[in-house]
Amino acid sequence: MRKALVVSTNLKNKKTMRLFGYFKDKNHVISHKTAEQRKEETEALLKSLSIPYIDHLPLIEEENEVKIRTAMEIAERILILTYLIYISDVPDERDRVIDFLKTNSLWEKVSPEGKVLFQKEVLNRKEKINISWRSEAIWLLLWAINKVDKIELPTEQVETSEIVSRLPDFLSNPKEFTENATIRATSELLDISDLTYRLHWAVRNTELNNLETLSINSSVIVERHYAINWVTYYAEEWDEITTDT
Repeated sequence: MRKALVVSTNLKNKKTMRLFGYFKDKNHVISHKTAEQRKEETEALLKSLSIPYIDHLPLIEEENEVKIRTAMEIAERILILTYLIYISDVPDERDRVIDFLKTNSLWEKVSPEGKVLFQKEVLNRKEKINISWRSEAIWLLLWAINKVDKIELPTEQVETSEIVSRLPDFLSNPKEFTENATIRATSELLDISDLTYRLHWAVRNTELNNLETLSINSSVIVERHYAINWVTYYAEEWDEITTDT
């Protein structure tokens, strides 16, 4: 079970809708922008939502410099994380799931730390909680490959049913899911990267300075930050990703 979190609801509906419009569906026109323009756009959005920010927080990568994971890599990571969450809840299925991953050439894509968790006979409480929160990373990764139309403000946890409905059937051949995945435009990915980065700073600043609680679920934003940093190659391997602010 996930750790309990109290999330305030002080955002007005009109502000929330303004945010939803910021990340339009996959049919909207993509505009290219510089890292500075992206930062300014994000800061304007945060200001409209009464979320704090600092002007000197660094820029993220330029569109012509960033490296993006392939859609297939992201789809494979989604499946690996999903099956890890599953065996943390149903440990008796561990061997069956590992066999499935090996048969479908996914086991070799599991990170070293992931393999330890998959093969551990008894997961401790902290490990189970951390694994469970990966569902929030999965949600952003699904958005990155166009399986989710819109990514919204991280105020609430994603429903498991929303994830499952977008995945292949349990232990079914994942080939169609992985090979037919499509990646979003780099500009869209960097928009969410920039916003997530600055939202994470706002949450940390609030916690460190005992300020008024924001309507941001801190655990959700951490997982989203981890996921988008992996998509944009903040490190080569999944286990090596950081979420610095």
